[in-house]
Amino acid sequence: MTCYIFADLLVLLGRDAYHAQMTETLFLLFLLAPIVAGAPYLLARWDAYKRADNARRRAAQRRRMERTAK
Repeated sequence: MTCYIFADLLVLLGRDAYHAQMTETLFLLFLLAPIVAGAPYLLARWDAYKRADNARRRAAQRRRMERTAK
């Protein structure tokens, strides 16, 4: 699954290899699971924000164009 860099450091500090590997695997699982689960939600929120921002910009530009056209 991973190259177990953190596990190698734990082994150097005196942890046995199996528990070091399990510690790193669980750490990565608990670190990556919220990121993977939350990424689509965050992308949807970012998309909604950018669409609203673009709509505000287009409306402001339209108002400027209407003022200069008169």
